[in-house]
Amino acid sequence: MLVRRYAVALLGSVLLLSGCSAAASTPQQSASPSASGFTYKSVSVSGPFGEKPTVLIGDDLQGLLPFMGNNAPSELVVRDVIVGNGAVATPASQVSVNYIGRTAKTKHTFDSSWARSKTFDYVPSKLGFAAFKDGVVGMKVGGRRLVVVPAKLGFGDNPPASSGVRPGETLIFVIDLVSVR
Repeated sequence: MLVRRYAVALLGSVLLLSGCSAAASTPQQSASPSASGFTYKSVSVSGPFGEKPTVLIGDDLQGLLPFMGNNAPSELVVRDVIVGNGAVATPASQVSVNYIGRTAKTKHTFDSSWARSKTFDYVPSKLGFAAFKDGVVGMKVGGRRLVVVPAKLGFGDNPPASSGVRPGETLIFVIDLVSVR
């Protein structure tokens, strides 16, 4: 009986301590982005560069819906998840990226180059879509970025009919910079 109480008390202490350390090590915005994980507001990105990332949004994480109403960004949000060490993308560079695009409210994956097994190759200054035009400039090859696109810089109130994106929806992209020419 005494052994059982001791074991229960020890297990409870271990769980309590591990819960405290886990909470303390999960910042809202990572100070040192890495392949192991990154969180910005209520969006979490994990996985190694070059592989389709795991992207958790809102109540996938904490019962929250990020980027809604007063919490919706009015400007493009760009955060490095993994800092690359290769060539830097400029507005005039020919870049190759892999990406996944999800909606903030419904968490619907509406586009993914990983799903097509083909990189998206383009020149940033020649595109009008903010995630790809402004979201990759300054990135280094081998890097991964989270780009949050407010509705006014995305599809606004007129998303493509078959996209699954609702009017006025904030978009979340995770982009890997594969090459720069």
